[in-house]
Amino acid sequence: MTAASQRRRRPHPLVLLLRWTVLLTLIVAIVATTAIAFAPAPRVAASPLALPRPSGEPVSVAWPEGVARAAGYAVAGMDGTQQRWGDEDAVPMASLTKLVTVLTVLEEHPIEGSDRGAEITLGRADINALGAAIADAAPTVQVFDGMRVSQRDLIEWSIVDSAGNAMWSLANWAFGSIDGYLAAANDWAERHGLADTVVDDPSGLSLESRSTAADMTELALLAVADPIVLQSMGMERVAVPGGSAANTNPILGDGFIDGGKTGTLRVWGRNLLVTAERDIEGEPRRTVAVILGVVTQDAMNAAMLALVDSLWDDFGTVTLLPEGTPVAEYRAPWGGSVQAATAAELQTDAFGQHLPAPAFQPAEAAGAGIAVGAPRGEIGTVSALGIDGEQTQVPVRTDGMLAGPDVGWRLTHPTTAIGWYFD
Repeated sequence: MTAASQRRRRPHPLVLLLRWTVLLTLIVAIVATTAIAFAPAPRVAASPLALPRPSGEPVSVAWPEGVARAAGYAVAGMDGTQQRWGDEDAVPMASLTKLVTVLTVLEEHPIEGSDRGAEITLGRADINALGAAIADAAPTVQVFDGMRVSQRDLIEWSIVDSAGNAMWSLANWAFGSIDGYLAAANDWAERHGLADTVVDDPSGLSLESRSTAADMTELALLAVADPIVLQSMGMERVAVPGGSAANTNPILGDGFIDGGKTGTLRVWGRNLLVTAERDIEGEPRRTVAVILGVVTQDAMNAAMLALVDSLWDDFGTVTLLPEGTPVAEYRAPWGGSVQAATAAELQTDAFGQHLPAPAFQPAEAAGAGIAVGAPRGEIGTVSALGIDGEQTQVPVRTDGMLAGPDVGWRLTHPTTAIGWYFD
């Protein structure tokens, strides 16, 4: 073979370049297709779904229509249950004012546990206060110059026996003067949301010590939240100088009522604030109620017992979410999706239409989402806060496995698939 024929058989350099280009292109295409086809699909994050909000039955209340000027009630420890009825204007508080006084003093001079509080020596001003209370036909306890009493003595005499002079002595001791007390009491009322309450004296003998049913209901909640006040309101009798005195609340112990405060002014009428506790489905439930402006004691007793009794049927256990309620969804960009649902009923204690809102909490391990092909499993909980402040919860589980992207989707979204290597 001649050199000329060899040169004729050797491929042209451009042909060689083309051949290598095609080969390299095929190799790159095979590698890229393989990389795209086997790119690890990312975890898919949960998208919470809107949870249904069940509505309870309206509370059925025996309001004192035709008997009182105004009334209110609330469930202790449960926000949003306070309701009022009747006159919205501020009316005389009468001796309900004493609860404002006691709570204001306890904020300034707290008492711990079973302690009796500070020791107080009464003086001439306290004797004068006794005379003024007698002149106003107010309940009193006998005191003398130089008498030593405890802070808690004055509180119990004021709440249980409604002694007006004891309340004056407590307020005067706590703040150095009645003017100092009035400034502190009105500031206390404002800071505790009693926007329509004005305190003009420590005992409520003044017609200008005024409030609304809504504010007095809030005052009742504040009173039962203080252990000293709650215990004092529930005392059947109290030791006083010269003997003992019965609680002025005539329905204490009736209809589950275990505490309260009375208030009466001849030119206004009768006020009554009570609290009652009853076991409902094995759990203690406490309510408060206020009735203002009733003429006779018998009418007040009947109206309050009926109001409190009407509230108990509105407590109960309700199902917030049935088993199988969708809670979250895992929807992948390639179209695959899985839902997560409650694995059991979510139940909680409720009062009337006041139902807590359920909330979804992803598990820490599931916070980054679920992987393609992951088996069914628990990914979090749904919980609700009951009226007793305790949280109830049920697990949330996925209802299937999340399917991965097929090859067709991967090849039509190559940039996305390759990007998964760098996520």
